[in-house]
Parts: sequence; C-alpha cells; structure tokens
Amino acid sequence: MTRIKESPEDFYVREIKHLEFEPEGRYAYFLMRKKNLSTLEAVKIVAEHLQVPEERIGFGGLKDKRSVSEQFISVEMPVEVRELDTENLKLRFLGYGNRPVSLGEIEGNYFEVVVRGLGKRKREFLKERVPFVRRFGFENYFGEQRFGSVAYAEEFILKHLLRRDYEGAVREYLTSMRDKRRRKALLKAWGRWREFMRLMPKGSHVELGIVRGLMEGRSFKEVLSNLPKRIKLMFLFAYQSYLWNRYLSTFVVRYFRHCSVPFLRWRLAFITQIEESIFREIKDLEIPFLGVELRPESKKIELIIREVLKEEGLREEDLRAERIGVKLFSDGKRRAFVFPEGLKILEEGKDFVKLSFTLPPGSYATVLLRKLLCSPVDS
Repeated sequence: MTRIKESPEDFYVREIKHLEFEPEGRYAYFLMRKKNLSTLEAVKIVAEHLQVPEERIGFGGLKDKRSVSEQFISVEMPVEVRELDTENLKLRFLGYGNRPVSLGEIEGNYFEVVVRGLGKRKREFLKERVPFVRRFGFENYFGEQRFGSVAYAEEFILKHLLRRDYEGAVREYLTSMRDKRRRKALLKAWGRWREFMRLMPKGSHVELGIVRGLMEGRSFKEVLSNLPKRIKLMFLFAYQSYLWNRYLSTFVVRYFRHCSVPFLRWRLAFITQIEESIFREIKDLEIPFLGVELRPESKKIELIIREVLKEEGLREEDLRAERIGVKLFSDGKRRAFVFPEGLKILEEGKDFVKLSFTLPPGSYATVLLRKLLCSPVDS
C-alpha cells in the first residue's frame, strides 16, 4: 500500500522567501524548524517561549504537521530575542526588519518527499507520470491543511454561522477530532463546562479560552466573536476551499479523461490524457471562488459554479453575509493548474521513490503526489 509521511523525515519542506534586513526594525525575524507539529502548534510554543501573544507572530503559511518544515516567522517588537533548540522545534534568530511575515507572502516551497510502499509496477508508473506532470502540471486543489478538522466534523462551521446557529458552530469547533471516544465524551458533557474542560485535549489554549468564556456566562456568539481573526478566517477558508475544489473536480470529470482518488470525505479528479491544443486553451485558466464579483472566463466554469452553489443551498444574500465580525465569503481567483519546478527523482529503492520539486505559494505537495500516483485502474 502506497504511503507518504511514514515518518516526519519523509516529508521535508523549506520555505523560500527574501527578507529585507535592517540594523533595527519593527519586527524580529526567526527561522522556525518544526517536526511533527502543525504551524499553529509551533507558534503557540514560540509565543510561550518568547512571552508574547500569538497575535504578534506572523507566518507565511500552514505547513504539514507530519513533516520536517522550515519556515520564517516575524515577531512584533518589543521582544527579548531568545533562540530555542528542542527535538521537535528549533528557533534561530535571523535579524530585524520593518515588514511582518504575512500569509501568502512567500516565493514558494521546496520539497523532498519519500513515497513508500511502491512495488515495481507502481514505481514504473510513477516514473512515467513525471514527464506528463512536468509538461501539463497538476490540478491546483486545496490540500488537507486548508480543512483543519473537517474530516471529523459533521458540517462546516460556516454553515452553522449562516443559520446563526452559534451553539452548533462552537460545538463543531470544540468536538471535531479524530479520537471518536473523546468526541463522544465531550458531546455527552456538553453544557457542563467544568467536566467538559477536564475532558478536553491538553494544550488547546484558544479552545480552553472558549470554555472559560462560557463558564463566565458569555454567549456562544460572543465567544466566537472573541476568537483571533486568523482562526475565524480558517472557518471561512475551509468552506470556500471545498467549493473551489468541487468546481475544478467537476470540470475535470465532465470534460476530460481522468482518474479519481479519495480526499478526506470526498474525491478529487485528475486529467490522465489531454491534447496539446486543448491544454493550451486551459493551462492559464483561473477559477473564481464565487463568480459574483469576478466573472469566470469560461462559460463551462460559470455553469458549474452556479450548479454547485445551488446544490449547496447558497443564495446571493448568503454570499454577502457577515457574522462574528467577519464577512463570510470573499471573491477571488485561483489558478486551475500549476507547474512544479525541478520535479525529479532523487533516489529509488526496492519499495520507495524520493522526489524533489518546488511549488508556488498556495499549492500543495500532497495534491501533486496524488496526481503522480492516480491511475484510471485504481479509480
């Protein structure tokens, strides 16, 4: 059985970013190297180490938890510069500057990834797919990091917010987790907040803050409104990313020879054969998130967006809704296809292949690997 991330060392990612240094500045820059920690978990530890609020720490993107990742962070001054060196988290001071490290503001990410559990036939198939992906790129789906704990949730938090079901949104946020026994116990203790807090995972500071607020008599809407903005935005991005993935997957299934693979609770489709002339027409295709403010370039895409929004039960007034201090939807465009730079096989063994490549910001290595390994026979 094909395996990636069998160990964190099998999935190495290094952020590519140019920092402009000054002798003094509004921000201190650090290189953060983490292993088997999500970016948000690592930021919490760094905030405690530097004794600053998490909101004063900026980063360029969410890196895979089960990986060895190097990324840049900025810490708003004043801060006492202290490095950190533990098994799972290292922090190295780089210097000062006047611009924060912000989400999306990186040049790209370099990867070295080991794919294991590959018999001879699958290794040969993967090697045959490498030139195809170099030439035609891969479908630019959002990867798992964009969806948080959605895999274990009953419904997107944004859907609760649309209905003004703030209790449902809080319940979804606090109980969506892989551990089914813990989830069941938390749901049973719902409303008995001292017992609920005792059952919660340790170290979930933001989530514990919600429960403390409820114990103090605050409303569900109030505790949600008081969440850090980037967490509120994660609720929104998860659902919009799901919609966008549906648009592209529907487009691929409807118009091209393809294969499909499981992805969380859904499936993703990938083109397996395409003529050069057809690809020239779609290689620069950009797909909007909503198609309201930014009209789709393609009539086919416009029709698909309308179909998906209708199936999701979304009305035009929903797309303009605001809740808990944020606008629930925002229009924008995302490239449908991206092209990895320097995609090559570094090493091959009896049951594994090691690949290296560079991706633009916002694209996902796990999606590229699905493209390389997706076979019509397995769909």
